[in-house]
Amino acid sequence: MNSLVKNIERVTGNVGILASFALVPLVLATTYEVFARYIFEAPTVWAYEVGYVLTGTHFLLGMAYTLQKGQFIRIDIFSQSMTAKTRALIDLFAYSVVLPLMLWLTYGLAAHLISGFLRNERSGQSAMNMPVWPFRLIFLIAFALLALQVLAEIIKSLKKYKA
Repeated sequence: MNSLVKNIERVTGNVGILASFALVPLVLATTYEVFARYIFEAPTVWAYEVGYVLTGTHFLLGMAYTLQKGQFIRIDIFSQSMTAKTRALIDLFAYSVVLPLMLWLTYGLAAHLISGFLRNERSGQSAMNMPVWPFRLIFLIAFALLALQVLAEIIKSLKKYKA
């Protein structure tokens, strides 16, 4: 089980780090848009849509990494006074509830991706009118990775509870 957790965390960690690089083109696109709009008085047709896709990509692909690093918001006012076993049991219960939801959501996102691809669905958010399937693919990957990380957290909670 330790190797499974290590492999899941290696993948989520690498994807999380790669997701951080989405900020570079986001900053460049936003900077270019500001210069084009206010200095050259020629706004772009693509910067808004590229900006929200890159922001969403950064956020979504960072979810599993955030969970792995224990950086999600947690209300510790009660749990800090509990034993490690009790905290592990609470985590185990919570993750066990979340995992089926993540799997169900991932399945639904796969169907949503396929339908958007087959219909050649477009965003309609700007004049660029991007196809939606690449962003839906990011959604699918992000939630599949989150489900895997939740599985890893279940295994780690079980290990803490048994210790």
